[in-house]
Amino acid sequence: MKNLKLVLIILGIVILNQKSFANDNKNVIGTWKVAVVDAPDQYVNSSLIVSEAKEGLIGKVIFEDGQELKVLNIQFSKDVIQFAVNIEGSEIKVTGKVGNSKITGKIDAPDGVLEMTAVRKL
Repeated sequence: MKNLKLVLIILGIVILNQKSFANDNKNVIGTWKVAVVDAPDQYVNSSLIVSEAKEGLIGKVIFEDGQELKVLNIQFSKDVIQFAVNIEGSEIKVTGKVGNSKITGKIDAPDGVLEMTAVRKL
């Protein structure tokens, strides 16, 4: 009987921890309208789509011309999103702060660091 109680307590703790992680992701899941003002023309405006899968967060970036890129190594913790995309053979790293349905951050591109803003689409 003691073992059963111990197992139930441990199971409860695990479930509660998983639920808190899922709630954390809700702040970043969705579609975001992205603007990178100083980027080359074809990369200025895009959409970032973040969703949750069995293996964790997944995402893609869709540019206005229809070009679609898979998001690599996406991570979200403590209101900070980090990921990379491969553009023209270069891995471009993105870091942003998520808050109030907005992401503000930086893109580490081969030509230097660019400012990025994104607003959640409703």
